[in-house]
Amino acid sequence: MDLRRRYRHLALLLASGALAATSAAHEPPGSDGTLFGASVYRGSSSWQTSVEQADDRYGGLEVVRAFYPGLPGAWEKVSNASDASLVVSFKAKPTQILSGTHDQLLKQWFATAPQDRDIWWAYYHEPEDNVERGDFTAEQWRAAYRHIATLANEANNPRLLNTIVLMCWTLDPASGRSISDYFPGGDLVETIGWDCYSEASADQAYERPSELYGSAAATSRSLGVGWGIAETGSLKVSSDPTGALRGEWLLEVGQYLAEEDAQFVTYFDSPVGGEFRLLDRPSELAWRQAVERFGVTH
Repeated sequence: MDLRRRYRHLALLLASGALAATSAAHEPPGSDGTLFGASVYRGSSSWQTSVEQADDRYGGLEVVRAFYPGLPGAWEKVSNASDASLVVSFKAKPTQILSGTHDQLLKQWFATAPQDRDIWWAYYHEPEDNVERGDFTAEQWRAAYRHIATLANEANNPRLLNTIVLMCWTLDPASGRSISDYFPGGDLVETIGWDCYSEASADQAYERPSELYGSAAATSRSLGVGWGIAETGSLKVSSDPTGALRGEWLLEVGQYLAEEDAQFVTYFDSPVGGEFRLLDRPSELAWRQAVERFGVTH
């Protein structure tokens, strides 16, 4: 796998650990702005402690990204750590979903979802690699998603947003993929969350935001749905020892996404797959400034 694909597939590695998180929230495109957060690395700390530390480091998380490696658990496990909005995903085999095996669990989960914040829920984020490996077909995934989305709608909770999370790599012609394989339909999908990572190149340390996110924004709009960034980040490149250039890039990212009406953006604050955490002072301060300048609640 080349670097471009490696960075865009990092979320798959999270399934090897327990619950992880990031920040997110829902505003219809062009209404009240973009919510900013970070994918929180739990490590050996408790979930509560990890979220509190990330909230302090980044000047307040407006949204938190939570990953379940399997079926979802009680909402309190992710919602009690802060009052931030959520982008949460879970997994189960499409054949199990379509058989109705998990209907009661999912109905209960949707029925008990918090109503004091926006929640973007997603089934089997980044399913593209699973389809290519033969774990299931795109048709099975789409059918399973539609089944679950119908259950979600029965909860009559306007703060629950039907969301899919895909890779930006899927939009690259070099991937050989078609977005139609991974879009279950505009009658049920409300938002697409995209996972987009910057790849360093010889002549440019960090990808320009318009190049990194432009296709995601345009594709979402062409499908008539909202959009957000469920994961993003960049390793600190060798030509940027202090992180100053990455800091400048982060501010450009924040401004671009806010101007393009992304509903949410969550930085991948994790060492999974490489050291993406903003441990250098320029990068950390820049993301705090992005939250303050372009976020909704600051």
